[in-house]
Amino acid sequence: MKKLTLLLSAILLMAAISTASAQVRRQQQEPSPSVVIKANVLSPFVLTASGFVEVAVAPHASVQFGAFTTGASYKDVEFSGYGFTPEVRYYLSDTKEAPSGVYVAGYGRILNYKLTVDDKEEGKTYEASYKPVGAGIAAGNQWIFNSGISLDLFMGLGVNGGSLKVKTGTEDDFDLGFLNLVGSGVRFRPGLTVGYSF
Repeated sequence: MKKLTLLLSAILLMAAISTASAQVRRQQQEPSPSVVIKANVLSPFVLTASGFVEVAVAPHASVQFGAFTTGASYKDVEFSGYGFTPEVRYYLSDTKEAPSGVYVAGYGRILNYKLTVDDKEEGKTYEASYKPVGAGIAAGNQWIFNSGISLDLFMGLGVNGGSLKVKTGTEDDFDLGFLNLVGSGVRFRPGLTVGYSF
């Protein structure tokens, strides 16, 4: 009876040590960050503020939602507006999990601009709205450092299209070259974001 009790005690002790050891190993392994909050550091050069939230949804996939606001002028046209960029990313690395490493992505663009022209000669103000939509592809690399700091460098190529809706004045009062500059046609989408992952 004593031998059976001793044997059972030894088995229970070994099981307890094994369980404790496995628990310590699980605690020592740092989980992969699954959410990244970041800002595009190139945007201020074009008088724009933009930010993103990215969430890993699978070992090689993530979804990202971007938003921006802008206000500037082009020749006589003053414009302000905002936009949204939903994106799906696929990470290519076999050794890293999303959202870290090299990726390819597909994205959409939803833009909304208000245009204003002050005609000083006529003493009139003309207004219009411009709401292009589009889609594109992108490729990049996101580094996530041990501190949680993230760095994401990417380049995208997309197509946007939309039409000007004049509220006051005529289309001739607005520089249509502006529309090609900010919205319509083939657009490059470069970006460099800095953020924090958790």
